[in-house]
Amino acid sequence: MASTIQEWVAQLGSENAAEAFKAYKQLEETATRASAPGSEAKCAEVAAELAAELNAIKTPATKNEKGKDVPPQPKYSSTVRGKICRLLACVGGANQVPALVKAIGELEVREMARWSLDRNRSEAATDALIKALNEVGTEFRVGVVGSLGKRKCAMAMAALQDVANADAEPEVRINAVEVLANFPEPANADVILKATQCACPLHSTRAWKAAVRLAENLRKAGKKSDAAALDRKIGSGAPAAQKTAAKIGLAATS
Repeated sequence: MASTIQEWVAQLGSENAAEAFKAYKQLEETATRASAPGSEAKCAEVAAELAAELNAIKTPATKNEKGKDVPPQPKYSSTVRGKICRLLACVGGANQVPALVKAIGELEVREMARWSLDRNRSEAATDALIKALNEVGTEFRVGVVGSLGKRKCAMAMAALQDVANADAEPEVRINAVEVLANFPEPANADVILKATQCACPLHSTRAWKAAVRLAENLRKAGKKSDAAALDRKIGSGAPAAQKTAAKIGLAATS
């Protein structure tokens, strides 16, 4: 199995598009079969082989003629490694998180590594995504916020609260505010309402809309008194559209 996966991965970088496509389909089929219920051992085997190929080295670290460090060179192109990340989304678990974290450190591959971690349901992947909030790049960090917003666990919510309250990048901050509305916890109301007071009218409106969504999610979660309390606050300070939504929400709660 190992040599077959290695051969297919090598073919992913072929200049022959048909050969590269065929290799990817073979790998995709292998990963899909391995992820089927009852194939846990095979899944772990395939995932381990793919993770090893993701960060395989062609040239080890050396020093140049001036004595300066030359970093190791990856065996495969960023395009091939991105495809490996995509495949790991199908079979990867906690054991593959370190390989994906390493890939996040490389600009050309990190978005696909984040995408793979997004679909990795392990606690290790959640922790890796939280740490990825410290990476540079607004667009990438917004993607990380979106990934954490899907996880619905206390550690993800706490990290998002920190971002929503104090992150230096306004776009990252408002995205965290918006995804917090998906967590039906009363503590998120104060975070979101704080964001409604920002100086940017567009971000303020986005925060008010998030408040309306949180109230609705609180209501759906059976936390009617918390939903009503938030609706009353929306009704006292929001733009007209959100005030109307809050009024409808209060009527549905009573």
